[in-house]
Amino acid sequence: MSVRISVKDLNKTFTLHTQGGTSIGVFSDLNLEVKAGECVALAGESGSGKSSLICSLYGNYKPQSGSIDILHDGETVDILTATPREILDIRNRTMGYVSQFLRVVPRVSALDVVAEPLFSLTGDQAMACDRAAFLLKRLNIPPTLWSLPPATFSGGEQQRVNIARGFSVEYPILLLDEPTASLDAGNRQVVVKLIKEAKARGTAVVGIFHDEEVRDEVSDKLFEMRSFKEAA
Repeated sequence: MSVRISVKDLNKTFTLHTQGGTSIGVFSDLNLEVKAGECVALAGESGSGKSSLICSLYGNYKPQSGSIDILHDGETVDILTATPREILDIRNRTMGYVSQFLRVVPRVSALDVVAEPLFSLTGDQAMACDRAAFLLKRLNIPPTLWSLPPATFSGGEQQRVNIARGFSVEYPILLLDEPTASLDAGNRQVVVKLIKEAKARGTAVVGIFHDEEVRDEVSDKLFEMRSFKEAA
C-alpha cells in the first residue's frame, strides 16, 4: 500500500502574545505514517494535541519545524512549505476534512452545502446534487429539510450534513475530528459504514473518535499523542 501521509519530526507550539510571549508546547518530534486504505485513530487525553495535529495536517495550523508530506497527484507535497494555492488544490482534490462544527454561508440550502465540494471539483451540478441527495438520505436527513439552511437544524442534523459534505468527494485522504460526537446509535453506524467504504476504496483516514466502539470498528491502529506532548 502506498503511503499517503508522512509526518516527520513535527514540532508545534503556541505563543501567547497577550501573556508576555509565553510558549506552550503542543507536540514535539512527532512522526506518523498513514497508508492507503488505513485508518489511524489519534488517542490521548484532552489537550494532548489531537485536534492540533488534524489542523496541522489540513494546513490550518503551521508547525514550527518538521514536515508533512502528502501524496497529491502522484507527487509528494510538504504542507509546511506549500503555497496557499497548492494547499487549496490539495483540499479540493486530495484531502477532505470533517470538523466538529458545521460552518456554512447563511441561507444556503442543505443540499447545496453538501453538493458544493463535488460541484467545485467537477462543474457537474446534476451529479453533485445526486451525490448530495444520496448522502443526505443515507444519513437520515428528511427530504423536507434539504431545501432549508442547516443553521436552522438541530446539532445532530447539522453534524450529519457536515459528514455528508465531507464524504461528497471520494478523497484519497480524509481527516475526521469526532465525526460521531452528536449522533445516535443508528446514525453512528451509518458513519462507520461510510468510513469502511472509504477505506475499501483506498482512502487514508486520520481520525479522533471519543466513542470507543466506533474507534474500534474503523481503526487499524492507535496513535498515542501523550509521549509527544510530554516531549514538547
